[in-house]
Amino acid sequence: MEYILFVFYLLILCWLITKVSFVKNSGLSNKYILLLFLAKILAGLVIGWVSYNVYGKGNDYWNVNRDGWIEYQLLLTNPKEYFTNIFHSQYSQGYSGVFDSFQSFWNDLRNNIITKILSVFNIFSRGNYYINSLFFNFFGFLGHVAFYKIFIQLYKNKQRAVIVCCFLLPSMLYFTSGVQKDSIVFTTLGFLCYAVYKSIGDNNFTAKHLLVIFLSLVTLFLIRSYVLINILPALVIWIVVAKYKLPALTSFVIGYIITGVIFFGFNSIVHSINPLKTVTDKQAAFFTLPQASTQIELDTLHPNLKSFISNAPQAFNHLLLRPYPTELHAKSLLPINIELLLYQLLFIVFLFFKSKKEKHTTDPFIIFGVFFALTMFLFIGYIMPNLGSIIRYRSIYLPFLLTPVICGIGWERIGNLFKIKNN
Repeated sequence: MEYILFVFYLLILCWLITKVSFVKNSGLSNKYILLLFLAKILAGLVIGWVSYNVYGKGNDYWNVNRDGWIEYQLLLTNPKEYFTNIFHSQYSQGYSGVFDSFQSFWNDLRNNIITKILSVFNIFSRGNYYINSLFFNFFGFLGHVAFYKIFIQLYKNKQRAVIVCCFLLPSMLYFTSGVQKDSIVFTTLGFLCYAVYKSIGDNNFTAKHLLVIFLSLVTLFLIRSYVLINILPALVIWIVVAKYKLPALTSFVIGYIITGVIFFGFNSIVHSINPLKTVTDKQAAFFTLPQASTQIELDTLHPNLKSFISNAPQAFNHLLLRPYPTELHAKSLLPINIELLLYQLLFIVFLFFKSKKEKHTTDPFIIFGVFFALTMFLFIGYIMPNLGSIIRYRSIYLPFLLTPVICGIGWERIGNLFKIKNN
């Protein structure tokens, strides 16, 4: 019966995805839409199967699906509790600890939101993970479309490259297709960036776009608050640069210097708030978790400028260069090794064979994406002592970095080079 339901819902969603105006207006043909959507669905099935059969029942994906079934049962037996329990705090500190990683109302809320969503899906899926994955990825696919609709405006003659970067980067596709927070964050970022990009392009922040921006910011706050904190400076600088036609790269450098001064000096002005300690506390919380097979050495971060500066190279190393090819003791890292080596090779090719025709490398959105992604990499590198988690968290931000690289390569220059050698 579950197989029949799966096929039934899949056919309905395949038909429906081609009717969604946001998708129809992307410029992609129905053939491309369906193929890319099916790739998304397949990735969702793979991550579900791997997480269950390789890592066992006790993993993030299946645990949240189980909790969603419990919430569905609560809906049937005690509707009042179902609609109110998400607002209850079971901790002595009440509703404090907004940025805490564990043992707080706000940390629990991130998972509770997903379980509430799944409890609604369970009305149709009867708790089946793979059917829930269908519904989850139907909405998640829209995030890919949002990024595509931005980048295709900048790289109109590079459709295939843009499709690969927005839909098919292996780790991005894999990790954003699981029933977890990564999918929600990725999709939310897509809608947020698209709404701001469209508003800037139209020189008009309409009520609809402002609503999308507001809801996106609220979603980021509820699901991963540190993403909101990291993206806000980049958004403000991007909007200011676009509005006043300022040089993008210079403006972002100055803007981030100002942001850094505020970040490191805020506690001197407002003694009750210490951003540095918030970051170090998150790292300390991750240190308390049981060691995983992909655990790596991470220097302890202290709440002072010297520690943040000295730990920055290690943080970037973990996000940009790890896992190393020698780190194959964990077999699950092999595909990631290959993928990362390919990206590093593409970046080297980009440096030496940059397209002379491509003029969008300094577009405000491209600079925004690079600064935001690198900021997220730095933050994740500061707090995360686990390669598996680093790879998963990193995957969300890959389109910001890889799209301008892959689309900015002068492939014709490489082709001409081989022609010359053959002659």
